[in-house]
Amino acid sequence: MFCVAPSELETKMNIPKGGLVLFSANSNSSCMELSKKIAERLGVEMGKVQVYQEPNRETRVQIQESVRGKDVFIIQTVSRDVNTSIMELLIMVYACKTSCAKSIIGVIPYFPYSKQCKMRKRGSIVSKLLASMMCKAGLTHLITMDLHQKEIQGFFNIPVDNLRASPFLLQYIQEEIPDYRNAVIVAKSPASAKRAQSFAERLRLGIAVIHGEAQDAESDLVDGRHSPPMVRNAAAIHPSLEIPLLIPKEKPPITVVGDVGGRIAIIVVVVTNTIPHEIQKLQCPKIKTVDISMILSEAIRRIHNGESMSYLFRNIGLDD
Repeated sequence: MFCVAPSELETKMNIPKGGLVLFSANSNSSCMELSKKIAERLGVEMGKVQVYQEPNRETRVQIQESVRGKDVFIIQTVSRDVNTSIMELLIMVYACKTSCAKSIIGVIPYFPYSKQCKMRKRGSIVSKLLASMMCKAGLTHLITMDLHQKEIQGFFNIPVDNLRASPFLLQYIQEEIPDYRNAVIVAKSPASAKRAQSFAERLRLGIAVIHGEAQDAESDLVDGRHSPPMVRNAAAIHPSLEIPLLIPKEKPPITVVGDVGGRIAIIVVVVTNTIPHEIQKLQCPKIKTVDISMILSEAIRRIHNGESMSYLFRNIGLDD
């Protein structure tokens, strides 16, 4: 019904050709678990690499097998220590580059600093900086999932495959939520209404939007339009300038726009295994984990075999 049916991928998975090396970073246990699932689906062994922290917190990487002339895939899920995860990835990529790897593909399901993709006051576009660092280190291809903004792909001068986890989330709703046809998809904010609408249309369900929730990260107050700062002293303004001041926003009380009475409200309690969330699951038993190693494995197989990636993007629209 949407993009790629997981069952279809299962039947298409083939053992890849020789010359593929799969490395896992050392960021967290979730990264190792996801890497092992991908390796098992591909029918390959995990590559031998040692990643550890020196007493002064410097990251050290030692590749313990030959990668010369091979396609190297480095899997990195970002832990709470984001900066350490980034350095692990960059050093692993550079180590493979200096070891004469044929290609180095980063498998980063959650791209760090992706929310810092806009200029805010006197800040910087950090995701652009990170993209430049990855390319400079030697990355030749990037596999990621559900970028915060699809335009981030333009920050790279290498191919970027922005996969979607939506098929697996939709499948979970259909199979695990009893009477899901009596449900309504709830967008937690107006900003997420497009994504919620996409889910609702594919499941043939209604939609509701929570309005009034604070959205500081996407607020107009921090998008650079108030730089330089507003001048409070009218006498300091040049007499020939009469720039009208923008009326400040006022958050209304939290309200729900849409009919949710007597229905199952589906917001977000279903997450993928692309980021560690064990602590959150202990705090909220409603959180369910969906495995997406299947689509990552298929992407790796297709890239290594030089096959088209279009199969993984079927039926994906501009709003998905």
